[in-house]
Amino acid sequence: MSATDGTVEGTSDRDADFLAQIPIFGGLPEMVLARIVDLAREIQVAPGGLVFAEGEPARSMFIVRDGELEICKRGRDGTEFCLAVLQRGDCVGEMSLIDIQPRSATARALDSATLCVIDQQQIAKLYQTDLEVYTLLVLNIAREISRRLRLADKLLADMGVTVHEMWSSEIALPI
Repeated sequence: MSATDGTVEGTSDRDADFLAQIPIFGGLPEMVLARIVDLAREIQVAPGGLVFAEGEPARSMFIVRDGELEICKRGRDGTEFCLAVLQRGDCVGEMSLIDIQPRSATARALDSATLCVIDQQQIAKLYQTDLEVYTLLVLNIAREISRRLRLADKLLADMGVTVHEMWSSEIALPI
């Protein structure tokens, strides 16, 4: 059961000031932030509650308003590894707004958590009503994903791990 299936929606004090502190919303005009606040919803997740599971369809992104989430991924042998612990202001699921792929990891609440949820279809409305703002948001998301990829690359290099499959000639386009 995911958070959208098993939690209570709240009407607490979401606001544009909170969103303005999140890197993917950086540079968006106040009017647009206010619109995003109106489109978003807030959910409560109990300690240990599943927000989403690896492999599920991805249709929303989540911003931690209060509490902590752990992000876990299964290895080849099925062992689950905790990749990160997210805290207030951190977001997860923003890749779903870009690539429309199944969830790449599992997110669970470590303690009671309040999350701001923004659905993919709500962001798609920006594409129809304000292409410039939509483009800025997508660029901000791309920057955040790029930042995380650089960190992952550094970790792999620090561990002496190479990932030949990612850059193999089977995937590369012919010149």
